[in-house]
Amino acid sequence: MRYYLLALFFLITSSINSQNSGEYPLEIPILLSGTFGELRPNHFHAGIDIKTQGTEGFKVYSIGDGYVSRIQITHGGYGKALYIKHDNGQSSVYAHLQKFSPKIEKIVKEIQYSKESYTFRIYPPKDEIRISIKELIGFTGNTGRSAGPHLHYELRDKQDRPINPFKFKNYVIEDSIPPVLLDLYYKDLSEQTNFKKIKTKKINNNLFISDTLYINGLIGFGVNAYDRMNNTWNKMGLTNIKANIDGNKVFDMNLNSFSYDEWRHINTFIDYASYKNKKIRIQKLYIEEYNPLSMYDRSLGNGIINVTESVKGNLYNIKLYDYNQNYTEILIPIKWKKKVNSNYAKYSIQNQYLINTDSIYHFNFQNSSVKIGKNTFYKNINIQINEKGDLLFIDKDSIPLLKEITIKFNVNRYKDSISEKAYIAKIQEENKSSFISSNLKNNEIIAKISNLGTYKIKIDSISPDIRVVGLIDNQWISKRKKLEIKINDSESGIKRYRGTINDNWILLEYNPSKGILTYNFNDRVNSKDKENKLRIEISDNVGNTKVLNKVFFREIKK
Repeated sequence: MRYYLLALFFLITSSINSQNSGEYPLEIPILLSGTFGELRPNHFHAGIDIKTQGTEGFKVYSIGDGYVSRIQITHGGYGKALYIKHDNGQSSVYAHLQKFSPKIEKIVKEIQYSKESYTFRIYPPKDEIRISIKELIGFTGNTGRSAGPHLHYELRDKQDRPINPFKFKNYVIEDSIPPVLLDLYYKDLSEQTNFKKIKTKKINNNLFISDTLYINGLIGFGVNAYDRMNNTWNKMGLTNIKANIDGNKVFDMNLNSFSYDEWRHINTFIDYASYKNKKIRIQKLYIEEYNPLSMYDRSLGNGIINVTESVKGNLYNIKLYDYNQNYTEILIPIKWKKKVNSNYAKYSIQNQYLINTDSIYHFNFQNSSVKIGKNTFYKNINIQINEKGDLLFIDKDSIPLLKEITIKFNVNRYKDSISEKAYIAKIQEENKSSFISSNLKNNEIIAKISNLGTYKIKIDSISPDIRVVGLIDNQWISKRKKLEIKINDSESGIKRYRGTINDNWILLEYNPSKGILTYNFNDRVNSKDKENKLRIEISDNVGNTKVLNKVFFREIKK
């Protein structure tokens, strides 16, 4: 029975995959772990993530004729990535690659050795590196900021805006599962309260009905939901959300394209406070006046519902769609209820300031200062700012920023030798902290921050750690194909590294998530017969440096 089910699965996926030939980048069936427009920290997902059966090394092909417009390798982000500008004006992106095709890899190695750097970014001139449809361009991998082996694949229009590959390509994938509703919410916008949960009852696989909502005035709804697909366990994003009241359309959001200028505005798309405080992404079914996103049908209005006494009752209807038009429907009966005057005790909050979007603000304290420029916030808002000891409090990280805030710490109280090792850290939960990039100038450490929260100065006087995995001094390693060097810095973090063998620069591939540098002996042979001298030097973000020297022996076959 198990053999029959497996055979049936591969028969179905093979049949589907045969329909995706030509303009599909892989030879294996399409199974996704991430959809276009999916909600990610501070951005919308700009492509689709194609599963690669938990392994690396599958061949990646160009989806069309064109030329290589960009090659880049980064430690985080997309890792090894290739950008192709196609003859039809569109572009495609292939990211987290293990390596490039031999044709491109040769160019990459020349650049890396000439720059003596693993990371780089180049924009080859038009038509310098021509690529044909179905030409091999690389192999799937797990480089950059990646949770596991997969291919991140993007399609962009003539204006370089990400577009949904499933809308603009005839890809076929098995998906008969409707979106999953986790929770339904509403917010009383007349009183600017927080989102409150509404109890729902599941009627069938794709229909829910909620308890009657008794309310008065302006309200907005929100959902916490995700999509599922056949043959994969991953939770993915929705493509379209529609809402109507008593049959009249009031809201329509369609995530099939957006511009990179809109990325960070995702924090207006969701309820940012719920995400930061509870790790819940509530998607708003209404448009606030400061929300600039383009994926709404604004001809329908802002989606806010006004519940009045003149109407005895309303039926609010929500439909959640995936890209394959599977949908889940939610029915919400609404009835007007006389509002009871709330007698909340009014109290003042110390060190709270009203920040208007059209003004510039400077806050100076004994050891620190804060500068807030115009249009830093989406709207006029009250925030707390205070210094206590060596801590600088700038409210809680539950309010999204439109622009960065400049903070400064005075380091006069430190000796010069110590101040050079100082950095700004953001204090996280459980007394953990994270390094914030900063500059030391005129006895001040200056940083630009993109999140509210608590900040302080920390001192990092400890050098990073280095060790070569499985190598002792004067060891013979003739059969080794590679060297792995474990590096770590528990304070400010690794900033740079450099390796040589016999005083010749070697190409070290860095995997930050594992903290491992890898040197492949077959890359360019810098080792020689018999004795070899390895030197690894690494520095952290405040300049602490550690050097490791090892001697190893290696017999070179001639």
